[in-house]
This record gives sequence, C-alpha cells and structure tokens, in this order.
Amino acid sequence: MNLVLSMVVISEVCFGICLWHTPKLLRRTAAYLLTRADVMDAANSEHHRRIQFWCGELGVAHETLSVKPAVNHPVVRASAH
Repeated sequence: MNLVLSMVVISEVCFGICLWHTPKLLRRTAAYLLTRADVMDAANSEHHRRIQFWCGELGVAHETLSVKPAVNHPVVRASAH
C-alpha cells in the first residue's frame, strides 16, 4: 500500500475516533465548516452584485450576469458590444 494513502487512512481513522468520543469537537468542527460555507456564499453573492453594478455604471453588456461566477474564478471578464 502506498505510504501516503496509508497515512491518510490512519489520520481519518484517528479523526473519526476523536469525533466519536467528543461530541463537543464534532459540534465545533461542524460549526466551523458551516460558517466557512456561509462566508463563501456571501462573498460570491457580493461579487455578483458588484459585477452587476459596475456593468450598469460602465454601460457594458455582460452575457453571464444571470449565471453566478464560480468560487475558484474571482475574475469575470466583461465584453463590450
């Protein structure tokens, strides 16, 4: 078995045992992950709102305004018509 794969499996087992024994840690981990997801959603919606505002201010037509930009692509290119 690959050394990296075995380390991942061992770390997942240890993490699972820790979470099983400590519900407080499970709640804290879940709260952290949910908060992070909420922040990413808020950032995406704010980015989309800014793109709409500046496209309107600059008079630029933006074909993808109805589609929200992807999380990993913060730059959205606008094409002038």
